[in-house]
Amino acid sequence: MRIPLLKLKRVIKRTFKVKEEIDMVAAQKRSRLLVKFLMGIISIILITLLYPLKDMRGPLDVPIEGEIALDNIIADFSFDIQKDRAQLEEERTLAIRSTPLFFNYREEVASNSKRDLNLLFIMADSLKSLPDLSIDSTIKILTEDFSFIPSRWLESLVNHDDPLKFAGLLDTILTDSIYYYGVINDRATMPPSEFNSIIMKKPGRYLLMIRNQLIDLQGAYNKLLETMTNYPDISDQELETLYQISRHFILPNASFNAETTNAARDSSVANISTIEKHVSSGDLIIRRGVRVDASQAGILDAYALELQKQAAERGWFQAILPILSRLVLVFSVILLLYLFFYHFRPDVYWSNNKMLAVLIIIGLELFLVNFVGVRLVPSVYLYPIAILSILISVLFDARLGILVTLLVALLLGILNRFNFSITLITAIAGCVACFSAGEVRRRSEFYRIIITLSLSYAIIAAVVESLKLSPAEDLWTNVGYGLANGLIAPLLTIGILPFFESLFGFSTNITLLELADLNQPLLKRLAMEAPGTYHHSIIVGNLGEAAAKDIGANPLLARVGAYYHDIGKMDIPEYFVENQLGIKSKHDSLNPTMSALVLASHVKKGRLFGEEAGLPDAVLSFIDEHHGTTQMSYFYNKAREMDLPIDSDDDFRYPGPKPQSKETAIIMLADSTEAASRTLDNPTSARIKNLIQKLINNKFTSGELTQCELTLKDLNDIREAFVKILIGVFHHRIPYPKKEGEEVE
Repeated sequence: MRIPLLKLKRVIKRTFKVKEEIDMVAAQKRSRLLVKFLMGIISIILITLLYPLKDMRGPLDVPIEGEIALDNIIADFSFDIQKDRAQLEEERTLAIRSTPLFFNYREEVASNSKRDLNLLFIMADSLKSLPDLSIDSTIKILTEDFSFIPSRWLESLVNHDDPLKFAGLLDTILTDSIYYYGVINDRATMPPSEFNSIIMKKPGRYLLMIRNQLIDLQGAYNKLLETMTNYPDISDQELETLYQISRHFILPNASFNAETTNAARDSSVANISTIEKHVSSGDLIIRRGVRVDASQAGILDAYALELQKQAAERGWFQAILPILSRLVLVFSVILLLYLFFYHFRPDVYWSNNKMLAVLIIIGLELFLVNFVGVRLVPSVYLYPIAILSILISVLFDARLGILVTLLVALLLGILNRFNFSITLITAIAGCVACFSAGEVRRRSEFYRIIITLSLSYAIIAAVVESLKLSPAEDLWTNVGYGLANGLIAPLLTIGILPFFESLFGFSTNITLLELADLNQPLLKRLAMEAPGTYHHSIIVGNLGEAAAKDIGANPLLARVGAYYHDIGKMDIPEYFVENQLGIKSKHDSLNPTMSALVLASHVKKGRLFGEEAGLPDAVLSFIDEHHGTTQMSYFYNKAREMDLPIDSDDDFRYPGPKPQSKETAIIMLADSTEAASRTLDNPTSARIKNLIQKLINNKFTSGELTQCELTLKDLNDIREAFVKILIGVFHHRIPYPKKEGEEVE
């Protein structure tokens, strides 16, 4: 399963060209150059259009909220300040909620209720006066007309001495207390309203009343009982009888008028003006030296919008001229970046992979700055510019980090209305972050960056705000923002860094130090399965690190590359001399051609083992290049002595490629030197020096060093570094005095 996955990984890497090393021939092809320039053009367009997410056509001489007006701004023309959508929506909602509810009053319902109740009392009194009519018959007659009243209460009414005694009282209660304002079926069904008044539409007039004066049926029952209780002439039995009878005659006589209410609401909304303020020509909008507050910012925004409209009326070119100007400025900054890479960092310029990484980091930085400034707190001390500075410094180096930081600082100042404060703070804080992150070798060293950056931000905030004469409260708030930024930005960078390391194939010092741990599974396996090769690799690592340090190459990369350069020998360790431990060589039973194939196979096997272990490209290149295309002269000469048919001497060469970097070339020389030094009988300083010089001369004259950047001075320094290390390895010991009967080993 692992082999197909490795093949898939190789296909992906070839497709997207995610390689750390540079193939100069391929890099200068037209297609690669076209991709490089397209990346730059797309970056310019995206930055111009997307950062910042504000109107790009606004005049730069009109200050925005928080800025200080450099000149008096007087309106050259009259204009209206329109209310924004949120304000209009809020006013419309308030108008709707504040519009009184309209209800219809049905006079006939109240009249009929009172008439029917009075009719009941008259009939009860009339029937009771008939001498031939019994009580039961009277109740039966009343029940036929008033079936909705329980018979027990009709009986109680008939048994009363004077059924008409309270007819007038109940009529008064219904008229003055119950039906005067109106009765609705249920208050819970009333539409919500912020306004506490309602308008009752009565015949021929409108009555403005309090919302709580409109009662529902349950409220009417309570009102009826409460009013009757206040009359002292009514006994408890009479009260209960009258209440149980009269409540059945109370019916709703008021209803909600949705049509009239909606019309009133529409009228209220229509009367809302969309204009917040009118500014006449000649009015002073803001004085010089005044900081723009929120209310003044609204007027200035309207003024700037009117200027844009007037520019658009003069022609389409005048309207897009500010955007074209922004495009030119962004193009200039990106062009400076490309020119710097071309002249001073060709290793970055000719690698589309690295160029894309730099552009993505810049884009990520601008996105975070815009997000913080627009969505969170609009404070320059919270702009996470340190993320860009740390990423570039760790992935490349501090010098490149400083250059990119200064260019981004310039870009931020340009795109934020030529704000010098942003440029200054970004440049200083970013450069501090670059110096702090330039030599990061462990992830724990990010704590040093946090402390340094936090203190720097706090000092910058205190100095800048003091020069601005900011209030003490604002000064300490900005200092707090700076401290928070110094803490958060490096922590975010720790999370982002592995993404760039993995996606773009970068080998940072942090990654290399993790790989240099001898407890790595691959190295532990090498020590167990091929101990001679393991020891050889450690010595080669010491040689390579010392030489790389002397010539200004990457000593850590050289050491790590040396540790892994021969891992392919784990497959068949017994076929390599350092693992044979004095036993008969396996190659004695093989013909020279087969022996050459066996030796060359450890390069391909090593590449496979390295890819399985997830080694970065920079380390894998040591496996591929540490022999270059060197000829296996021993087996080649042996084949010629045996008169074996040789189609080409390429059959006795390693597959290559030749070393492409100083570090891989150093390990090639160190590998040959360490192996050859084992053959010296008396390894004196002179013999070691002559041996190393001879090996370097052989590699040089055979053309193995033609594709790397080593100079003759570098080769001389490498030789001297190797001599120092090997003299230490082959140092002599003094003979220890032996005891009687003991042999000195």
